[in-house]
Amino acid sequence: MKIKSTCIVFALALFVSACTSGRLEYFTAEGERKVACETEYTWQPSVDKYAVEYVLAHCAQEAVSRGYTVEDTALLEKDLLVPPPPEGKAWSHELAKQHHAKGMLTDKEYGYLIAYLDLGHDSD
Repeated sequence: MKIKSTCIVFALALFVSACTSGRLEYFTAEGERKVACETEYTWQPSVDKYAVEYVLAHCAQEAVSRGYTVEDTALLEKDLLVPPPPEGKAWSHELAKQHHAKGMLTDKEYGYLIAYLDLGHDSD
């Protein structure tokens, strides 16, 4: 019984540790601290960190465009361009996954693409 409960605790710890999350804090003109975005990816940590980075950088740009001041100004310097899709195709989660598996996308490009698609930017 003790081994079984230890395995459950280990599995839970492994699942929780595979979570990458972040949030964007900003300041209003009155100096009030607020949170604009909270995001979490729980699939592949080497890719998830870039998906979180993309979402937070996008939110930071949106916050600044509305006149707010973001706490993490490094997010404003992120280049949020994603690679163009293969000729004649549009990016989808499955296509991005295939290209990443074949080594045609880096972890960062793949993470950015996942967030880009999740935010609906493919329909812009």
